[in-house]
Amino acid sequence: MASAQIHAHVADTHKANEEPIITITGLQKYYGAFHALKNINLEVAKGGRIVICGPSGSGKSTMIRCVNRIEEFEAGSIVVDGISLGESLKNVNAVRAEVGMVFQQFNLFPHLTVLENCMLAPIRVRKVPRKDAEAIAMTYLERVRIPDQANKYPAQLSGGQQQRVAIARALCMTPKVMLFDEPTSALDPEMVKEVLDTMVSLAQEGMTMLCVTHEMGFARSVADQLIFMDGGEIIEKAPPEEFFSAPKSERTRNFLGQILNH
Repeated sequence: MASAQIHAHVADTHKANEEPIITITGLQKYYGAFHALKNINLEVAKGGRIVICGPSGSGKSTMIRCVNRIEEFEAGSIVVDGISLGESLKNVNAVRAEVGMVFQQFNLFPHLTVLENCMLAPIRVRKVPRKDAEAIAMTYLERVRIPDQANKYPAQLSGGQQQRVAIARALCMTPKVMLFDEPTSALDPEMVKEVLDTMVSLAQEGMTMLCVTHEMGFARSVADQLIFMDGGEIIEKAPPEEFFSAPKSERTRNFLGQILNH
């Protein structure tokens, strides 16, 4: 076999062997009689950047909250980095240790300083010595550009600063995947950019991300795939250029018409 053919063969074999880091198959979720997620199927490659959009109540947040089992689901399967979420509590805890999540509300502990908020999970979950946990926390507070706020309490920070602390706290667990559930929707407009800038830099570093957001400028610049959900279903999935310039579904076109002309 010629050298070029060997290299091509090795590359193809490597590509074929690279499993998705997240695989969602036949996911079904109910709230009583309400069918919130209807047969969701999705694969996310390692380093993939998926932005999920859609009208309120379409199942966006519910779907990503199922990925770390904050929400239970009735049928289907979710596999994260080779670990199936449905099999045991041990598996759920193993997945949660590898999946960081940033919520719409910041969910910081008000009685702990910024530094203590960031140190807590590495110490409790990863059993990192306190001194090392402090060094890790400061590294990520510098990463989100607020190391000077380390000894303040959350109430002393702006909303944008609190959300950046929440991102730093998630990063302190060195997650393989980051989930963002409308991370800017509770912020004043002037604070949105500082949080989005942090997320952009994470994406540029190759972090696998699933992000529920209506920030379409962010979606255009960061996503490698956009997903439009409505009525608990994935209606459309496409790269940004195709999604914005030639959406296939009329429901997607109507949604984009409303949100882009808002």
